[in-house]
Amino acid sequence: MLLTGDTLATLAVAVAVFLLLVDQMHRHSRWAARYPPGPMPLPGLGNLLQVNFQDPLLSFSQLRRRFGDVFSLQQVWTPVVVLNGLAAVREALVYRSQDNYDRPPATVYEHMGYGPRSEGKAWREERRFSSSTLRNFGMGKKSLEQWVTEEASCLCAAFADQPQRLLNKAVSNVIASLTFGSRFEYNDLRILKLLDILEDGLKEEVGFVRQVLEAIPVLLRIPGLAARVFPGQRAFMVLIDELVIEHRVTQDRAQPPRDLTDAFLDEVEDVSNRKSMR
Repeated sequence: MLLTGDTLATLAVAVAVFLLLVDQMHRHSRWAARYPPGPMPLPGLGNLLQVNFQDPLLSFSQLRRRFGDVFSLQQVWTPVVVLNGLAAVREALVYRSQDNYDRPPATVYEHMGYGPRSEGKAWREERRFSSSTLRNFGMGKKSLEQWVTEEASCLCAAFADQPQRLLNKAVSNVIASLTFGSRFEYNDLRILKLLDILEDGLKEEVGFVRQVLEAIPVLLRIPGLAARVFPGQRAFMVLIDELVIEHRVTQDRAQPPRDLTDAFLDEVEDVSNRKSMR
């Protein structure tokens, strides 16, 4: 039986009302009255269209002026709390760290191969290992000044050209010294490639598509979608894999760990050995 125009219009209205009710019920089940104020979400999309993901800092600054240092958004049905300013961040991450130490699962990253988020006991063990190992390599101690001072001298020698780019290289080199036990020359192709990849990955991270996929992860089942949408993230994983493989080849377990990567590889092997002995 063919549907007439009036019947189609009535059916469309009924479907729209049904979808709005489902959206409202789903949103209400995830939203709590204690969430801070924020802009009114749109049905189905939440606040996705109210944030400029090409320039999220500008959007957040505008929302901060309207709603204060702490406000809330909705990514489709996922509630998000945004913190602005040193005082709000310090209260959340320092004074109330036990209430805010966990992070929501990143479905996009898990789909791309970063592995599932650790929870419970496993998460605490990883945090303990990371904290103790970073302290062993000088984090928060005077010994870290050696890497920072060395990098500062290299930075000053080359500062006449492209200061912003050089600052990025300098910060990356301090992290590389801690993580991989060596720094890169400023004209090294690997650090140039790394900075380009990180810049591309940051754009992908704050992009509109990322927010949609994180809110509607079923879309990630589309074959090849993640690789096409997040080429920067894929390239970053490949580069890190190359550095880790290089460490595996040159590592001498009879010697103390050279850096954080060596310590992590030792820990992974020790955990694997303990499991095989049970």
